[in-house]
Amino acid sequence: MKILLYSSVFWPSLGGVETITATLAENITKLGYECIVVTETPSNREEPRCYQVVRQPTFRERLSLTRECSLVHSNGASVTMYPFARLANKPFIWTHNGYQVSCVDGLGWFDGEPTPMTPIASLSYYLQKKGFIYFLKESLKLAIRRYVAENVDLNIAATHWVAKRQPLKNQVVAYTPYPISQFKQIKQVYPRKYYFIYVGRLVSEKGLPELIQAFHALVSISDFQNINLAIVGDGNMRKLLEKMVTDLQLSDNVHFLGSKHGAELMEVMSQAAIGVVPSAWEEPMGGVSLELLAAGKIVITSEFGGHAECIGDAGLKFKNRDYQSLFECMKNLISNQSLNEKLLENSYKIIEEFDDIKLTKKYLEIYENIINREYAK
Repeated sequence: MKILLYSSVFWPSLGGVETITATLAENITKLGYECIVVTETPSNREEPRCYQVVRQPTFRERLSLTRECSLVHSNGASVTMYPFARLANKPFIWTHNGYQVSCVDGLGWFDGEPTPMTPIASLSYYLQKKGFIYFLKESLKLAIRRYVAENVDLNIAATHWVAKRQPLKNQVVAYTPYPISQFKQIKQVYPRKYYFIYVGRLVSEKGLPELIQAFHALVSISDFQNINLAIVGDGNMRKLLEKMVTDLQLSDNVHFLGSKHGAELMEVMSQAAIGVVPSAWEEPMGGVSLELLAAGKIVITSEFGGHAECIGDAGLKFKNRDYQSLFECMKNLISNQSLNEKLLENSYKIIEEFDDIKLTKKYLEIYENIINREYAK
């Protein structure tokens, strides 16, 4: 079995889809199968990998690669390889890591605010926001995505939350694999350097203003005035967030550490006790939450979206964009050691459930079932 795994974005671009694609490709290869990653992301250099990466192939190369494989798997929003799969008479499956079949932006978020997550309402919203030409273009793209979703061999929702938000025929739920095993190696470093930690992009949909507001309310309590927060990541909101921290006189408590990867990220995470994932939008999947759990952190996350589904009873949830609700969760964890212990105990089961090799084997079962079904026709 040879899998063509398509991801419009890939390393050196960094993000959830890129991480999932790399993890899936590596694990497929480790488990004894052949995998080729096709991407639109250019690169001047390649990291050593156990699988082949083909960047920006020509039309002829795409068709040739498709004919060589057993199945085409598109991971993410793009349907670029669908026509090639049909031309080559190969099965095509599509993993939905977002809401691209339901709304124009695929996120339910635009310009710092929630957007409609049904097709007609979404198109109407963008007609008012961006005008008729944009509306026409996005109407066509949304129609194409919906057509493909109706005609693929299988739709895969990354979580039950995505499946609920984007109900499609011929759809199953299969959690996408994150490389959480590497985070299991993290050991707590004492004395602890940070009490709370955020890891992710500094953009509007991630809920950073609410996190800072909740943290400000926490340190305003005399018993907690020495509590600190590490913010790991970068993005277009950094200067605004730094100003917010300065204005609230939190500069001694909140530490902006910039982007961290590899060993540096592991070290910083090892120095924190509680991970906070305060997403304002409905994140489709809970990759960062799972990484924090695997690293032995207690996790707080927003209740609407994939993060809450992934952490289950191994963390606390608060209402999206409600800093007061987040503050109560943070205060509760600082004050209640028995609750911390219970959550940590619950996390072991979650980590086992989301083992990336186990989830990759689930995908391999799906591949084999689809291929066998095609051969049986």
